[in-house]
Amino acid sequence: MDNWRRIDIDAFDPESGRLSAQDLIPPNETVVTLQELQPKISQLRSLASSGSMDSAVKLATSDPPYGADNSTKATYFQAVLEALTQVRQSDIANIIQQLSSEQQDVLVKYLYKGMSVPEGQKQGGILLAWFEKLTQKAGVNPIVRYLSDRRTI
Repeated sequence: MDNWRRIDIDAFDPESGRLSAQDLIPPNETVVTLQELQPKISQLRSLASSGSMDSAVKLATSDPPYGADNSTKATYFQAVLEALTQVRQSDIANIIQQLSSEQQDVLVKYLYKGMSVPEGQKQGGILLAWFEKLTQKAGVNPIVRYLSDRRTI
């Protein structure tokens, strides 16, 4: 018993609380279908086309469809990406000022997702402008929360 410091005593405790792979899966959110999300997508597009960009971004970042399937999330993301890319760069800072910290966290998720897909990479300059203004206002806090959150958009 020379290496007693290397013994994993938690392995012998049945109550040790080790995490399984199932424990790492996020809790089930309410399941959202495309039919339920369609009115919100239509409202988002109409706000963006009418020039009410602050309302469009607020709507896009409030209550994201975490519980939707991947195709529904992709459809919603396209509408969000269209709204984000229609904003003039001079208006970005004002819009970010109006967002709550939860909305800023959701915005970071959409920005990262936008930079990871080809449709968003075509609009990389505007997404990076959003990212820059957001980090100037909120610091790295939304990024840290994005990295630690298990829910995906």
